Amino acid sequence: MPVETVPAPATTKIQKLPFRLPRTMAAGGDAEPAQAAPARDWSELPLDAIASVFARLDPVEILMGAGLVCRSWLHAAAAEEPSLWRHLDMASSHNAAVKEKSRYSYADVLRAMAKKAVDRSAGQLEVFIGEAFVDDDLLKYIGGR
Repeated sequence: MPVETVPAPATTKIQKLPFRLPRTMAAGGDAEPAQAAPARDWSELPLDAIASVFARLDPVEILMGAGLVCRSWLHAAAAEEPSLWRHLDMASSHNAAVKEKSRYSYADVLRAMAKKAVDRSAGQLEVFIGEAFVDDDLLKYIGGR
């Protein structure tokens, strides 16, 4: 049986697109190209909007990242809204992130975060929930505030 040789396709120059294609289109689907979202300045959110975002997070999430988005978010997390820190649930599943990311003792980091959260409550702390990291010194610290 004779073997047929097929000529190699001509090389074509690939042109980069000014936007990213959705996965379905990149894979040959029928989706429309994605439009680039306009840039937003999150630092310009009003304080009540930032407080609303923070109210949906636990203290560990705020201290590990949400409060570090920009200067206005840090300011809102730190002093502007002590009511955010009235109920401190430090016994959540997000504490695993502290354990994974910390170079230091897991318990030491959570105790330091708890003290920072207690300070931010500005004397308005009503509820504190902790777990194995809570020691006598931390309880005295909370009682003293």
